[in-house]
Amino acid sequence: MKPFRILLTLSALLLFTHNLSAQKINPQLDSKTWLDNETRIINGYRVTKVFGSTDYDRRAYNSAPLTAVAYKDAKQLKQELRTIAQKENWDQKKLDSKLAELDSVARGGAIEIYISRYAEEYANFKWFFVIIRGEDDKGKLWEQELGYQAPQIPYERGWWNYKVVYVPIQVDLPFYVYLNDKHTKNLSDYKFCIEKNTDNHN
Repeated sequence: MKPFRILLTLSALLLFTHNLSAQKINPQLDSKTWLDNETRIINGYRVTKVFGSTDYDRRAYNSAPLTAVAYKDAKQLKQELRTIAQKENWDQKKLDSKLAELDSVARGGAIEIYISRYAEEYANFKWFFVIIRGEDDKGKLWEQELGYQAPQIPYERGWWNYKVVYVPIQVDLPFYVYLNDKHTKNLSDYKFCIEKNTDNHN
C-alpha cells in the first residue's frame, strides 16, 4: 500500500502545481530585485529577505536577476481551489475530492518561488532545494528538492522560472525559508523570513 499512497501523493502534487502555475504570477515577486532586510507584504504575509546573493553590478539594479519567495496558507489554497471549481462548474463530489487531496499534500500551505538568471542553465530548478526552519532557526523542519523544470524564454531580466512548492507539514509563524543553489559552495544562498502581517490581522 505504501508505494500506491506515494503515487497518489505525487499525482496530487502534479495536479495542483498545474492548476496554480497557470495563474498570473504575483507582480510583487517579479517586479524588482530585493535588497537584504527588505520586507514586502505578499498574500497578506510579511516576507523579509534576510540575505541573498548580490553578485551583480549594483548599477544594473533595475535589470538584475531576481530571487523571490512568497507564502500562501492552507486556507488561501483552498479558497483558490473553490474559485477554480466555481469557474469550471465542478460538482460537490469533485470539489470535496480535490480539497481532500490538497489537505494531504499542503497542510502547511505553499511556498511560491520565482527566479530569473542571465544564463538559461542557472534558471533550471534542478539546481535548487528549499529548507524550512522554525522561529528559533535551529534544525530544519522540512527540505525539498525542486526538481527539473526548464526555465521560460528570456524576458527583461533574463531566463525565468516559477514554482509552487507544497508544504506537507504544519508550520507555525514566524518561520524561515532557505533557498539554496547547488552551483555555489555557500552553506546557504538565500534566506527569507515569513511572518504575520499584524496590520492586516492575518
